[in-house]
Amino acid sequence: MTAETRQRVENAQAVELYRFDGTDVWQEGDERARIRGYFPLSPGTPNAGDVSGDGLMIVCMEIEPGNYLPTHRDSNEELLLVTAGRVEASVGDETVELSEGECTIVPEMAPHGLRNVGEEPARVIGFFPNDELTATFEEPLMPFGSEVVSVGGHAEGENEE
Repeated sequence: MTAETRQRVENAQAVELYRFDGTDVWQEGDERARIRGYFPLSPGTPNAGDVSGDGLMIVCMEIEPGNYLPTHRDSNEELLLVTAGRVEASVGDETVELSEGECTIVPEMAPHGLRNVGEEPARVIGFFPNDELTATFEEPLMPFGSEVVSVGGHAEGENEE
């Protein structure tokens, strides 16, 4: 075991995924295009302290029944894992229903979205193999006011146009 690995193990800590300040995200003109997102393992997360992963990022999403995450493309491959509820995931031309404990892979730049098709709030975790992410939506995403949203790797709050 290298000194660097020992240091990481000594600093191991539990991460409560939904303890961070979440962000309500929506598209204007569609009251169902709405989620709450959390970025507990990513650079610049408020209240995260030393919690961050080198070379990875996760996003936690809460989606109310009937609501959905609008179609978008991510700059990285993503693994989507449902931890509560039931969602319909569209990936490219395919659609799959996922329940608690099920996951699917979204290839880099593949159009994809999520819809809560259950009767309870759904929780989904997206795992990314990089600590930088650019998501491109078909319409502006609020509160960012842009179709393109970047997380990590850029100055805090910086979004591309």
